[in-house]
Amino acid sequence: MKKFFLPFFALLALPSSVNAGYSSSVDLMTDETKITISHDSITKVSNSIGYLEPATIGIRCSVKNDKTTNLEAFIVTPTYNSDNNKVGLRWDSGEPISASWNESTSGTALFNQDPKKFINKLLESNTLVFQWTPYQSIPQAVKFDLIKMKTDIIQAKTEGCEY
Repeated sequence: MKKFFLPFFALLALPSSVNAGYSSSVDLMTDETKITISHDSITKVSNSIGYLEPATIGIRCSVKNDKTTNLEAFIVTPTYNSDNNKVGLRWDSGEPISASWNESTSGTALFNQDPKKFINKLLESNTLVFQWTPYQSIPQAVKFDLIKMKTDIIQAKTEGCEY
């Protein structure tokens, strides 16, 4: 019985949700290193069926022979957005700015058109408020704490991602 309770209590001590992720793996067929970073927003909005969910900042980078072959920066929203690609960005306590991002084929993510510039801005800032407009809805906004994400961005740079 003790063997059951010890792992059970250890499981209860773990955080209930993980809001950050870093992975790096080598594609055995191409020898390309694929790096993925993801961090959830600290605030949540209602998804399409009314449950509160965070948005997620994602960065994907592929490196081969010490050269970045692919770099993407995007935000996955908990809502369907269709082709609404206008976003608002507010870095730290600065003035909000508007931009057009590329929509994903699923309609639930928006891709930054200049990932190097965006990633460098993530490194320079401590917070980001991101606003978008879901399909047939009013604008939504979430806030990201960028402090912990900086460590992952720097780690990816040491593995060869060029920003």
